[in-house]
Amino acid sequence: MEAIYFKRNLLIISILLGMASCNTLQLNKSEKLIPKDNLRYNTKFTGANSNNITSYECENFAVNALNNYSVASIRQEYKFLKCTQEPKVNIHNPAIIDTIYTFSDNKNIIQVYRAQNKDFIFILDVTNPKFNLTGDVKPGMSKDAFSRKFNITEAIDEKLQITSINGNTTYLFYFKRNKLKRISTNLYLD
Repeated sequence: MEAIYFKRNLLIISILLGMASCNTLQLNKSEKLIPKDNLRYNTKFTGANSNNITSYECENFAVNALNNYSVASIRQEYKFLKCTQEPKVNIHNPAIIDTIYTFSDNKNIIQVYRAQNKDFIFILDVTNPKFNLTGDVKPGMSKDAFSRKFNITEAIDEKLQITSINGNTTYLFYFKRNKLKRISTNLYLD
C-alpha cells in the first residue's frame, strides 16, 4: 500500500516540477522579447522660446536624464575623454574645497561639480552615440524614435528643447538629416 502512495506522490511531484519548468522556460523566452528600454515620456508643448526653438516640458526626463552619470561612471565608461580637475571654494561654506571635473575630447564635454557628498553635472555637450541618457536617449537616434520616446506628434525642427517644470533644467537637442546629432545642457547649480 505504501508503494502505491509513494508512486502516486512521486507522479504528482513530477507533474508539478514539469509544469514549473515549462513556465520558467516560457518566462525566459518572453523576457528576451521585451525591448531593453521601452520607457516613454509624457511631454507638454510649451511653445517656442525667445530663440524661436520649439519647447516641451517633461519633468521626469529633465530631472532624471543624467542619473547614471558621476565622476566614477564617466571615468569607467568614457575612457577616451581627457580629464582635468580644478579646485573650487564652496559658496555655502568657504572652508570646504570642492572640485570641478572636466571630461572632454574634440567634440564632447561633460563638467561635473563634486561636492562632499554628491556629483552634479552642470555642463553636458555630446555628439557621440556612446553617451546614453536615461531612457536610451542618445546622439544617433532617429527623429522618429525621439518623437515616439517623448510622445511628440508635431514635426520636429532642427532644434528642440525639453525643460523641467521650473525651467532650471533645459536640454537642447540638435537634429540633422533626421538624426539626433547633439545633446547640450547647461544646468543651474546653487
